[in-house]
Amino acid sequence: MRNPIEKMTPRSIRILYTIATLIVLSVTLIHALDVMVFRATSNDQCGWLPRKDGKSGFLITDVVPGGVADQAGIRDGDILLRIDGKGFKDGNQAMVIINSIKRNEYAEYLIERDGATFVTNVQILKVFDIRYLAVYLLGLGFLLVGYVVVLSRPQGVIQRLFARYGLYTMLFFGFSQLNLTGAPPWKLYTLGIAFVLGWSLALPNFITFFLHFPVRKKILNRMWVKPLLYGYSIATAAFFPLNIPGQLPFPVNLVLAYTPTVFFVAGLVIFGVTYFRSVDRVRRAPLRPILIGAAVWLLTLAYVFVIQMRNPFTIFTQPVLLIPMFFVVGLPCAFGYSIFKYRLMDIELVIKRSLLYALVTAVLAGIYLLLVFSIGNTLAYLLDMEESQVVSLFAFIIIAFAFDPLKRKAQEWIDRVFYQERYNYQKALLEFSQELPRLLSLDEVLSSMVNTISSTMHIEKVAVVLCDEREGCSCVAVNMEEGACAYGREANGLIALLRETRAPQSFALLATEPESFNLHELDREKLLRSGVVLAVPMFLQARLIGFINVGPKRSGKVYSQEDIDLLSTVAGQAAIAIENSRLHKEEIEKQKIEEELTLARNIQQGLLPISNPLIEGLDIAGVSIPALTVGGDYFDYIELGPKRLLIAVGDVSGKGMSAALYMSKIQGMIQIVAPMYEHPKDMLIQVNRRIYDGIERKSFITMILALFDMEKKEVLICRAGHNEALIGVDGKLEYVRGGGIGLGLERGPVFEDQLEEIRRSLNRDNIFVFYSDGLTEAMNEHNAQFGEETVYEIVKSKRHLRAQELQQSILTSVEDFRGATEQNDDLTLVVVKSTEVKL
Repeated sequence: MRNPIEKMTPRSIRILYTIATLIVLSVTLIHALDVMVFRATSNDQCGWLPRKDGKSGFLITDVVPGGVADQAGIRDGDILLRIDGKGFKDGNQAMVIINSIKRNEYAEYLIERDGATFVTNVQILKVFDIRYLAVYLLGLGFLLVGYVVVLSRPQGVIQRLFARYGLYTMLFFGFSQLNLTGAPPWKLYTLGIAFVLGWSLALPNFITFFLHFPVRKKILNRMWVKPLLYGYSIATAAFFPLNIPGQLPFPVNLVLAYTPTVFFVAGLVIFGVTYFRSVDRVRRAPLRPILIGAAVWLLTLAYVFVIQMRNPFTIFTQPVLLIPMFFVVGLPCAFGYSIFKYRLMDIELVIKRSLLYALVTAVLAGIYLLLVFSIGNTLAYLLDMEESQVVSLFAFIIIAFAFDPLKRKAQEWIDRVFYQERYNYQKALLEFSQELPRLLSLDEVLSSMVNTISSTMHIEKVAVVLCDEREGCSCVAVNMEEGACAYGREANGLIALLRETRAPQSFALLATEPESFNLHELDREKLLRSGVVLAVPMFLQARLIGFINVGPKRSGKVYSQEDIDLLSTVAGQAAIAIENSRLHKEEIEKQKIEEELTLARNIQQGLLPISNPLIEGLDIAGVSIPALTVGGDYFDYIELGPKRLLIAVGDVSGKGMSAALYMSKIQGMIQIVAPMYEHPKDMLIQVNRRIYDGIERKSFITMILALFDMEKKEVLICRAGHNEALIGVDGKLEYVRGGGIGLGLERGPVFEDQLEEIRRSLNRDNIFVFYSDGLTEAMNEHNAQFGEETVYEIVKSKRHLRAQELQQSILTSVEDFRGATEQNDDLTLVVVKSTEVKL
């Protein structure tokens, strides 16, 4: 059955582990505050032993010289009978009584000595529980390191396993020394359930994690292993509600007491055996700090065991002897060091120097406070003084002088240990950044990248892959097949992964943990076949333009954070250089195209009328203004005799070169058919038949023809889908509404049926305005159109002007209306006015 977490997105996994970490941290912190502050164990600086004769009371032993018990006149061998007048049957009842007394208050002890009894008042102190604080920090260290690891690589199996190890370790050690006697119901149930849950889950994970790490053991394939471990831990956890003094036999209590230690030690022993038997010598270096940390942990455990066996009251009488217990915190620190230094578990965490400085400063501050406490207690003990604020202040001043130099030394050590490779890379990066601006050719940029990465980082396999939406992927590679660089654009492919994460992706575990990578099968095979272990994306702003694939380092070491930083920096600088190279190439191509367009514009302008024709009785003015260098609008004057003139105005759909080519083709056809037919309608029918087979289906042409016959004193107008002409005849100004569809849309019957020819007589001061939609659809900054009504009003108010003046007035109005907005379409305008019409 597949783990449901594997189906979750990285973001969901991070949220899940963040919530779990906060919950575990919160419940354990509640208990920690109880143990260390609110319900701290009371201390009278002496030990209590059961009486050998079995009578009630305790034999007092190990009285601290100069301590509160000694000051109260209590001596070794005295018998404690009552506390504040209350008797007790066992140590737990006695501790309940003494723990109810506040710090620095006095308790009344009834003491028996040599058969006589007397009462004395003893000042009650509170224990600063070094044992609990040490194991709490142990769990907290694993919790924090595990949380950082799973945030870095949430979909990694071993990373999630280690994060759970940290959660369960914190849950277990955070609830050590749990005492819920007298606790309110909410705390009783909350902490009790959390403790049982932590016990049940932590003990098996102490072992199963090290069966997975650093090498997976075959024993995990046995069906009985996990059920046995979890069954035992759950069974032992079930005894705790019954763990009341006298309720369980001594052997059972002994097993319960030592079970966690046995499990935790067993996990560390498994790790040690794996280190020496199953891990190659080359791979041991990153694991060595953990081995040392485990050894220190075991030695510390042995030390504390000996101290506690020699004096079970050490925490009350000689707490200074337990300070070495803080060495157990070195184990999670060793894990963190190996993970961050050697990128163990293949994490991808960027450790900021300031963050690391802050972390080390916080650790030093903790050690500082601990030393203040320890030195204060030590001085009080050696000088036979009662612990006071004066002694603590004296210790505070001593440590303060040493704190700042120690912090500077620690920061120097961080730079030397964690950032040495970064310093070694700076020179290579500087040379690379200086070379890039001089490289204009794309091939030169890519070759420089490959050579810099290969020589600086000592990598045999390097490939720089460029991705283009239209042309696909291309690459420059060293010791890597170019065919292995051709990645597709599948939703779960490498390109999609880099575009989504925008971060370097490690594939070092792709062969051993394929289930951890949600990759398309083809891309997975290419990565494995080409030996790619790391892919670094190249982004230009939000656009992925390519990525760098690298194989293993010659040294066999995993890629450190400094390596990834170098590759990321190279990728960032190269992305700009690659884009500059492309822009340089595009600029050259653009110049060539502009030269060709300029030539085409000159040719096109040569096809348009050079001047307005001089026809007796007509005043004519025409102009065509393209939106681009080359336009698709067209107008022409074709003289069919001394007194017959054909005016053609057309508009090809679209703009630019293709529209201009169709325009020139139409012009030639009109000039051919015009002398052959008497009517504009017939001319358009013939042109449509010729153009239909030679035009793309997504293109079409609108056109209007006007044949002026000065002998017949008439004009014939035919419109094929073009804008309606505005004409003024006999004092009336109107738009000609004749029907028709565009040329090239339909081969024959429908086009011919729709086409309509209109006849108007010619009289003095008649006016005809022909135009393309670039006039009426001209737009301003508010996306409003110039419109037919505006044209109508201008012509109406200024129809008395000559054709050239009226044309200029219309164009000026359009320019004023458009303002700073660019011309959005070609504009053609022909104005014709009839003057003297001789009979």
